[in-house]
This record gives sequence, C-alpha cells and structure tokens, in this order.
Amino acid sequence: MKLTLKTALLIILFLPFFLHAQSDTLTDSTINYDAQNTIILTPDFYKKRYVESDLMYKITDNKGNGFDSLYGTRNMRPILHGVAYRGGANNYYHLTDKRNNHNPLPNDGMDNLCAEGFSAGVYLYQQNFETAPLADTCNCIDKDTNTFQYYQKDYFDDKHVRDMVEMVYQSATNDSVGPVYLHCWNGWHASGFISAVILKQFCGYSNFDAVNYWDLGTDGANTSPRYQTQRERIKAFQPYPEFTVSDSLKNCLCPPMPDNIDSTALHIEIEHLIVVPEAIPVGYQVVLYNVKFGPGKTSFSNIATNKDMKNLLMALDADPNLKIEIGGYTDNSGNAANNVALSTQRAKFVYDYLIKNGYSTERITYKGYGPINPIYSNRYKSTREGNRRIEVKILSKTQHSSSKLVDEKPVIEVIKETPETAYLSYFLKQQKATESMGQPKQSNFIIDSLQFASGSALLPESGIAIDYINELLLILKKNPVLKIKINGYTDASGIAEKNVLLSNERAKAVYDYMIAGGLNANRIHYAGHGSADPIAPNAYKWGRDINRRIEVELVND
Repeated sequence: MKLTLKTALLIILFLPFFLHAQSDTLTDSTINYDAQNTIILTPDFYKKRYVESDLMYKITDNKGNGFDSLYGTRNMRPILHGVAYRGGANNYYHLTDKRNNHNPLPNDGMDNLCAEGFSAGVYLYQQNFETAPLADTCNCIDKDTNTFQYYQKDYFDDKHVRDMVEMVYQSATNDSVGPVYLHCWNGWHASGFISAVILKQFCGYSNFDAVNYWDLGTDGANTSPRYQTQRERIKAFQPYPEFTVSDSLKNCLCPPMPDNIDSTALHIEIEHLIVVPEAIPVGYQVVLYNVKFGPGKTSFSNIATNKDMKNLLMALDADPNLKIEIGGYTDNSGNAANNVALSTQRAKFVYDYLIKNGYSTERITYKGYGPINPIYSNRYKSTREGNRRIEVKILSKTQHSSSKLVDEKPVIEVIKETPETAYLSYFLKQQKATESMGQPKQSNFIIDSLQFASGSALLPESGIAIDYINELLLILKKNPVLKIKINGYTDASGIAEKNVLLSNERAKAVYDYMIAGGLNANRIHYAGHGSADPIAPNAYKWGRDINRRIEVELVND
C-alpha cells in the first residue's frame, strides 16, 4: 500500500522519520508507521530509502550490487521518486542463477521488487518472456501482503507506450498503487526511452532535455547510428493531456539531473549551440545529421528549410563570437584524391550559403577531408550514407564553463520547444502564402530568436528577430485596420517588481523600433507582464528561456 506525499502530508507532519542509506535492514527508528503500525510508503520514503540524489544515481550497479533487497535488478535508477524506476534484469552477472543476458527478470528480482512494495514490472522486450511468471504475491516491507504484476510491453508500439504512461500515472495519483519498474536487459536503451517519455509527460522535459537524459543513461553505449531513431522518437512524443499532474506533485516526484555532466557523454547536435552553448567546447565538431548528400553529389535540396541549417544560422546570430569551420566528408567509395575534392565541394556548398546570408568570411572557413574519420561503418549501405556528411568545427566562441550542462547565469533569449504555430515566423509565412491579411486562428505570436543581454532592454541591431519585425511592419502598412500590442514577459527569477519593469522596457524597445519604422502610434501599444502567464515550467532552464519572450498580439478594429 503506497500513499502519495500529498495524501500523507498530515501524517508526516506528526510522524517524522529518519531513514538510513543503502541498508536493507529496517529498524523501528528508521521507519514511519501509521496508527495501525504500518509503514507509510510515500515517495519521500522511497527517496530516502534508496538515497535518490538525481536521475543518474544508481541504486543497483551494472552487476546488480548496491542494494541487497533489490538484487535481481541491474543499473536501477529513479525516474519519479517512489513512482517509477528504470533498469535492467540481472541475469548475466547473477551470482547464483546466471543465464543469458537476453531474458526477463530473474525470480529473485521479482520477489524483491514485490517485497519492496512495487506494484508492477514491465519487460520492454519479447524474448523469453513466456518463461517468466506473470505475478508474485509476497509479504511487503509495510507488513501487508503485496501483489506484483509482471507485463511485457513493446516500447516501439505507441499503444503500449500509452499503457505504460497510464501505469505510471496511476502510481503517482493512486494511494494504493506502488512503484513501477520498467526494464530492458541492461538498463540503457529501451528503459531509457520510456524514462525520457515519462520525464516529458510528468516533469515537463523539453525534447532537448529528454534526449540528453537518454544519452547520459546509456553509460556511453550510444554511438551506433541506429540510436538516432530512439532520439527522434523521444522528440516526437507528445504528452497525454489526460495524464497531467499538478505542479506541486511534480515538485515532489521529479528528481534533478546531476549538477555536473561530462559533455562528451552527450549526443551533440547543432541545436545544442543555441540552447546550451556552454556545453560545447572549442574544437568540438558537430555533425549536421539532417544534411544528407547522395552518392557523388555536392549539394542537397531545400537548404533554406533544412532544420540543421536553420539552427546553424540561429547559432551564428546568438553568439557574435562564434567562428566555425565547415568540414566536408565522404564515404570510402572511389578514389581517395577524388573524395577529398568531392568533400571540399560539399563544404563549399554550405559555406557559400552562409556567406550569401550575410555572415562574414572572417567567421567561417571550409575544408574537405575526404573519407577520413568515418562516424559509421562503411561496410553497409545503410550506414555508409551517414559518412557523406558536413561537420561544423567550433573554432572560437563566447566562453562558458563546460563542466555543467547548463549555465544558469546568462540570460539568453532563445525560444525553443513551443509549437511552430506559436511563432511570428509562422504568421508571416501564412500571410505570404495567402497574399492577403486573413484572420489568423490565434492572435498572439512569439517573436522568434529575440535576444537581450542579461538584464538589458537594448534591442539587437540585426538578426533573424529584427528581420521578422521588419516583415511585420510591411504587413501592417498594407493593412491599416490592423493594430497590435507588444507584450513583454520574463521568467520567475529575481524580484517580481523588477521583472515587470524589465519586461515593460523590452516591450517598449520593440514598440520604439516599430514607431521609428513608420508605424502610427495609435496602432500600437505595449505592456510588460513580468513573470505572469508562463508557457513553460520555471523549474528548468529551458522553461525559463521560453518564458523570457516578447509576444505580438494582433487586434482588429
């Protein structure tokens, strides 16, 4: 029987308990009992019992050791305190029941999870599941009888993913439902996928944070090209509105990421240069995974709409100190000298596009490297094509600490993770497509990529955001009945009164720019709202980045 922290709050206030670390022997001095002398299995109880410090903390290690009462699990980590856990099945390293690694939980793993109060386990593969019992009944540590259900779910099946999210939701919101253990063989890839999904659903993780979490949880086993599919599936997952939990419950359940993260353990994409430039050191080479060349080809289509190219432009706008080298590569087919020439042409194709877009030749160079340093095997066609690539080498940049995943100090107004339709660029694109001022389905649009220095309301002189504001000015001049309001917002950091003032000054900066651009003052107003109306959680840096924004509100007479 498990109580949520919310339900047990009054009991906890009057019956505080202290729990020791890494021990499977409970004493009366370390357990909280209710009036019937029953242990209260709250999220806080499990958090203290397993000494859960962060999402990467292992309760049991790679060989299944570390917590005797959970023997049979492997690489076990918390996902949500007292609600959901991930890991593997300890088969290959089992001291008394060794068997092939490709198996479900050993019997003692099920027994121990049952005794710890877990309500269910989920095996994320199919192999050998028919050999496993589907349930276990045991005496639980709360001195009650517990039933542990064992399921097989396919993490590639969207319906099964929903089933697992619902199981976790029931554990989080139902007092009588114990934690869920979601596991694969090693506790790395499949369990990492469903964990990333759970963190998006219940903790508000962005695509970026969820993918980083997945990579960190693989213990370095993340270099195969097939894992890119996992990352894309994590990004594609959309949280279910019917399984939403309150912010107060999120605060109780969601463990933090580690304070210090080795950036070399991450799968780095060009988007990282926008969101967490501090995590990418000088000299690092970032692969443009969405840039693909056909065999023998020196160009690719739709360069202006290519996701990686758009992010590269944003990165160059975000950091005026960023200097890069465009590196071209080939697979190992054909003559080596010809491959170097081919790779040089590929690099120059990207280089020419950047220069055409107004970036200085002092910031960008290019070079062809031919087939050296393949990132995938050249043996197979399916992987060889990944070696026909572009890499962006960081030559210099604004310096940040690279020991932390996120630098909390700088205020960089990079807007990410909200739907495309929420941006001013979407509205402008729709107006171009229709050639007329149609009535949009929504009236508020975020100005893309608008950046302010920390604590400053000085509008940048150039960049993508300024281009969009200028486009909006042209539309307004063609549609004299349309009025707008500029709304400024901040995150929840700092003093509320100062946030209102700062947001007002930033909104006024956009207002002044548009007045100077010829817009009549009776058609535009502005206001600062401080940290009101957040559109993302302020508990995370990515959410604070989104909340620091300028919105354009369209008003018709």
